[in-house]
Amino acid sequence: MIGSIDCMHWRWDNCPTAWRGQHTRGDQKGPTIILQAVASQDLWVWSAYFGVVGSCNDINVFEQSSLLEEWISGKAPKASFYANGNYYPHGYYLSDGIYPRYSIFVKTYSDPIDEKSAYFKKVQESSRKDIERCFGVLKQRWQYLRNPCRAWSKQKMRDAMYVCIIMHNMILEDEGKAICQNYVPEAVQEEHPQATMEERVSNARELRYEPYHSQLMVDLVHHAWSVRYVPPEGDEETEDEEDEVGEGEESEDEN
Repeated sequence: MIGSIDCMHWRWDNCPTAWRGQHTRGDQKGPTIILQAVASQDLWVWSAYFGVVGSCNDINVFEQSSLLEEWISGKAPKASFYANGNYYPHGYYLSDGIYPRYSIFVKTYSDPIDEKSAYFKKVQESSRKDIERCFGVLKQRWQYLRNPCRAWSKQKMRDAMYVCIIMHNMILEDEGKAICQNYVPEAVQEEHPQATMEERVSNARELRYEPYHSQLMVDLVHHAWSVRYVPPEGDEETEDEEDEVGEGEESEDEN
């Protein structure tokens, strides 16, 4: 799992009147600009894309982002792994229900049909909260992002957002809370040749291949169930005995 992906709206108070229609959405109080980010468990922001008008939804933002272009052009980082004995050449992102059934997204089950699916739903939803925590930390750390922006140009807003995210990562690294210490992107990047049109079409088809997404979900459900924590039998008996003792004490108090 590379990280959790989601979007955040930033209010724009000084949005020009002629632009307010395309920057306003029904669930927002006014004109906004959207930030799409990918964050890991340590709240490190691995990818950020800011500048889409507020009337768009998460799918529109992803289709415009550089994240999609990297996957289609073959420049996305390789994060191969095994799940349930099957090999997968690329990593995946945890997302909510609005995102499409792409091969790089892992969503939860809205209505789990068995115990394994219910357990996976619990694990996926708890892990996906990392991006929500990241947005909360960004707003709490930088008051400029917590309040509606009063800048007149989108370029100034874009620069301010990226600066806050960069300093947020610098603080995590300085405090020793980042999982990847001393991360230097230039040291791990490789020279990728320009992808041909046939390769781009093939990558786009693989990205949007729904059976690949379904198979990944099934394998992750089985993998999460196989590595879950199962308490020893003695611990379960001890907990049952404690519950019985507690119920007995309550009944005596009532008498």
